[in-house]
Amino acid sequence: MAPDIARRRLLKATGGSVLGLGTVGLPTATSAHPGPAAEPVSMAMHLHGSFSEGTASMDAHLQQARRLGVDVLWWTDHDFRIAALGYRRSVRFDGPREAENGLSWEWVPMASGALASSRHDFVATPHSPEESGGALRMQATGRYDATAWATYLLEGRAWNHTYCTSYADTVLERDVLPETVTADAQLVVEVGSSFRPATGSRPAGQYRLQYRVGAAGRWTEDQGRLGVIGIPGGAGWQRMRMDLRADHAALWPDTVAEDASLKQLRVGVRVRNGATARGVFDRLRFQRQRQSIDDGMALLRAAVRQYRERYPRLTQYAAAEISLVNHLNAFGGDGSLPAYDTTRPVKDGTLAAQQDMVRELHAHGAVVSINHPRPGSELAKTLVATNGLGADVIEIGTGAKVDLLAQAFDVAARNAVFLTANGVSDDHAGVDWLNPSQPRWITGAWARSRSSDDLCAALRAGRAWFYDPLEWSGELDLLVDGHAPMGGVLLTRRRKVSVRVTATRLPRAGSVQVVVGQCDRAGTRDLLPRNRSIAVPASKVVNGHWSTDVAREAGVYVRAMVRSAENVIVGFSNPVWVLPPHLADDVTIPRRREHTD
Repeated sequence: MAPDIARRRLLKATGGSVLGLGTVGLPTATSAHPGPAAEPVSMAMHLHGSFSEGTASMDAHLQQARRLGVDVLWWTDHDFRIAALGYRRSVRFDGPREAENGLSWEWVPMASGALASSRHDFVATPHSPEESGGALRMQATGRYDATAWATYLLEGRAWNHTYCTSYADTVLERDVLPETVTADAQLVVEVGSSFRPATGSRPAGQYRLQYRVGAAGRWTEDQGRLGVIGIPGGAGWQRMRMDLRADHAALWPDTVAEDASLKQLRVGVRVRNGATARGVFDRLRFQRQRQSIDDGMALLRAAVRQYRERYPRLTQYAAAEISLVNHLNAFGGDGSLPAYDTTRPVKDGTLAAQQDMVRELHAHGAVVSINHPRPGSELAKTLVATNGLGADVIEIGTGAKVDLLAQAFDVAARNAVFLTANGVSDDHAGVDWLNPSQPRWITGAWARSRSSDDLCAALRAGRAWFYDPLEWSGELDLLVDGHAPMGGVLLTRRRKVSVRVTATRLPRAGSVQVVVGQCDRAGTRDLLPRNRSIAVPASKVVNGHWSTDVAREAGVYVRAMVRSAENVIVGFSNPVWVLPPHLADDVTIPRRREHTD
């Protein structure tokens, strides 16, 4: 096809785009991925497993990654939870609420099954001979016509989930006084743990450990997902020592026992056939071996090593969500994480604290991401005034609407703030990565390999895009004048440049929206983007490519989005900037991003 014919057809299709004349699907002598060979790598960049407060296991996430063909998983559990910093150490049972180190704990009742009666009381006596103060007496009676077990439990709830983390190194101690225990009446301590995928003959679901005073042996129920440890009921006070990891490993030897959360802790009674159970609980202790963030990261990395053997085609890296400032993710570097000078895991929400943390993480070579930003003018103002907090990456694909966050991202791009946009799920459950009701973004990167160094280099250079795998899973890239790629900054005297958009496997009846924005560095006096765009129908994208010419003006940036047939954003590229050469003296351009004619 002759170039002039192609251009006339494009103008007809786009209504005479202000972007410039285009060339649709024409051959090019330049590669879409200049420099050392780069391949598309898909990454789940914000995942919480059993070291955080949710129900997800690493195993569940890995199954989902394998299902979707995702290449790399970054484990970003909360840093203070990995370390168990400020976590609960004891409960004295002096009442329904009690504080430790100024942090609250409360007991919440719950019942299931056919109960004739139930009650609990915090009593002054009897109590454990090893601890002064009160104790908890629990009692329930089953209905005579009910042969199935019924339970009456109290669930312990700590401030900000400050006992929820992996039980890889945790032993629970509890003193118990059985008062009425029979074959139909037992005392119970239950640990709700992590959701796991279908394994062996067991269906997917949340696993639980249940210690039963008045029973003997070890077995499983609930289709194998409930592990039972029997404890004979003797006379007088007795100490229950519950080694959670060891019991898990014995009950489910085909799982990774270190990958299991102490998600819920419950105490109570279970009854049937009209029987009555009664007993007293006191002196709960959490005994954890970890004493620092380094100890916690060692536990996490041990689980990662085991899963590398089970999922050899998936690449995994232990990262962290830095959570005692406004949240940041830290990827790569030397793996060092902050050692907080506090025993209380209370967040410092100031901007200064967040900026200081970015600098500290950079000192250890980490790529730093701004997590779950809130859309609006305040975000735009902060990004412009602080040069993006000094960070490398910002989550634009999150729970908030992408088009709203994109406005602040465009304001930053207008001001030559060189941040890399990524997309995440922030998934704490691991049940279904394609759940339509939750964020499900995956980040793609053009990288030389799956090594941490190469992936981090791609992120720093803006060689990334993100997509919704439920709707689209193609590739996005940009190339200016044959050598400045997506994420790059081209310094050129040319008044017009060619832009080649790569967008593969587009949704049927979808489109590519090409956005061109001014980079006039307006500062905080004008916190709106100045851009224009054109929607290119998927039918006009030939062999995954579409080209156009763009006027450089006083400086512009170009990015692309993939939209579904319903006009929903399902893919989002990073920008490439085109600036006049004299701006090199005024704009700080990271060396890895700079390109010249």
